[in-house]
Amino acid sequence: MSNLYFDSENNSKSFELPGAKPHYNPDRPGQVEHIFLDLELDIPNHSFHGNCIISINPVRSGIDKLTLDAVDLEIQSIKINDTEQTFDYDGEELQIYLQPATEAGKRIKVAIAYAANNPQRGIYFITPDKHYPNKPTQVWTQGEDEDSRYWFPCFDYPGQLSTSEIRVKVPHKFIAISNGELINTEESEDSKTYHWMQKQVHPTYLMTLAVGKFVEIQDEWNGIPVTYYVEKKREDDALRTMGKTPQMIEFFSQEFGYKYPYPKYAQVCVNEFIFGGMENTSTTLLTDRCLLDERAALDNRNSETLVAHELAHQWFGDLIVIKHWSHAWIKEGMATYSEVLWTEHEYGQDDAAYYLLKEARSYIAEDKSRYRRPIVTNVYREAIELYDRHLYEKAACVYHMIKTELGDELFTKAIHTFVKNNAHKTVETIDLLRAIEQTTGRNLLFLFDQYVFRGGHPDYQVNYSWDGDSKLAKVTVKQTLVKNDKNGDSSKELFDLKIPIAFGYLKEEKPELTTFTVRIHEQEQTFYFPLAEKPKFISFDVGNNYLKTVKLVYPLAELKAQLEFDPDPTSRIYAAEALVKKGGLEVVKVLSKALIEESFLGCAP
Repeated sequence: MSNLYFDSENNSKSFELPGAKPHYNPDRPGQVEHIFLDLELDIPNHSFHGNCIISINPVRSGIDKLTLDAVDLEIQSIKINDTEQTFDYDGEELQIYLQPATEAGKRIKVAIAYAANNPQRGIYFITPDKHYPNKPTQVWTQGEDEDSRYWFPCFDYPGQLSTSEIRVKVPHKFIAISNGELINTEESEDSKTYHWMQKQVHPTYLMTLAVGKFVEIQDEWNGIPVTYYVEKKREDDALRTMGKTPQMIEFFSQEFGYKYPYPKYAQVCVNEFIFGGMENTSTTLLTDRCLLDERAALDNRNSETLVAHELAHQWFGDLIVIKHWSHAWIKEGMATYSEVLWTEHEYGQDDAAYYLLKEARSYIAEDKSRYRRPIVTNVYREAIELYDRHLYEKAACVYHMIKTELGDELFTKAIHTFVKNNAHKTVETIDLLRAIEQTTGRNLLFLFDQYVFRGGHPDYQVNYSWDGDSKLAKVTVKQTLVKNDKNGDSSKELFDLKIPIAFGYLKEEKPELTTFTVRIHEQEQTFYFPLAEKPKFISFDVGNNYLKTVKLVYPLAELKAQLEFDPDPTSRIYAAEALVKKGGLEVVKVLSKALIEESFLGCAP
């Protein structure tokens, strides 16, 4: 059964599922300043009880009702400043009737006594059963996108930032980890209470709790504790998988121009986690399936890039918080692009280029086979539907195109400005554009309009021929119309980009490029380039920095030379793909030779 349906007007698959509608953040009754959860877990019975105390500074006087998100909780009583309050609860929203009504600027404390039994989302109790008797006993939370409401009452949307505090009582044999600093522990004969404090503001979806019989492995970065929590006997796997974390913290502190902003960084590997990882503030949860044994670590970098991805979120997502889910690409795109940045730092430029190509291909496959959508859209049924390859991989490619437009130095300055200007605040897409313009003077709205605010990417076919008499290289670029409009009007959907085209020559067996930049904005354009001599090969979009598909229609000799000599690995891959389409015995020989001689594994045809 598919989650997609066909749009009857243009026979293309639509991202918007039946029931999708525009979503907006709710009206804000006031600023949530602090959330305190005081809980006691009953792990065998998959339940807990306790208190949720929310401190609110009302934005105006006369508010006589608060509406909190709270799903399938047992609400026992509510007090405001120690005065009992009346309330209504329908299992999804908690309506609290304030007596007296609010006074602007006069803080109130809403204390909610509640319990939860067998919660279905938000907090997960993992225990052994007859089918899996060796399963570890654990409790862990997962708030993104709007699942914190399943384990405590709250204003469950990312636009509200507050400090937080979690005190939790667990059986003595368990460890409890949460956001921020461990400020106190209390022990009794059969239980232990952990008290954690998060002093920096963050949204409810980043509040977390993880409980288990974990082994704690200590590391550090510049005096800041870096800890890894795993089940017993996985200590070596933990170091093998997460051991580069201190180096990554240093790298991203430099890349983002902002020192790691929290008092610790913990990574907790939990059983049956529903995602690969979750960047809860200062306390990332990871699936224990990311842990690598000695053999798996030989040729598997997926866990390393997962660690890098979630760590990068501590800046993009946690330090800088999206105001609304529709802007989630800001954080997910940068976290995904950070995988590319770390790959280049650790393994080199070719590996990074190939990694970015795989990101592009992942998005293009979704665009082609599932649906096409703008990266920024507020039309959906549930926010989790946005978490697709457009939000991650395409958005990563957008960040790379921003870097291409600005150049390395100005891109770094723009990112530093964006982070510093918006630390501990919420952002929208326009804030990134403003930071870029403030720092560099460049207005990149043209790029955002084409790649962020509408769907698709350019599909190019590039033809090349050489006129020896006139010494002219002729390059014809055809661009397929991008169809976004339900009524079939795609006349305005051509991409308008400045693309570098290079002609390659061999100087002492080393490639040298003569590069021209052309504006490609029509359905078909022909360019003539005067050259002193016939080039060995042609490289369209030098460096392959723009998200696109491309079909190369070159003579066999030029494709062979590009496969052998183009310095960019992605261009060599495109040449191999074009050769395959030509077919024939000579092509087989060329590809066989390349398979043996190609120095970069990713390019081996």
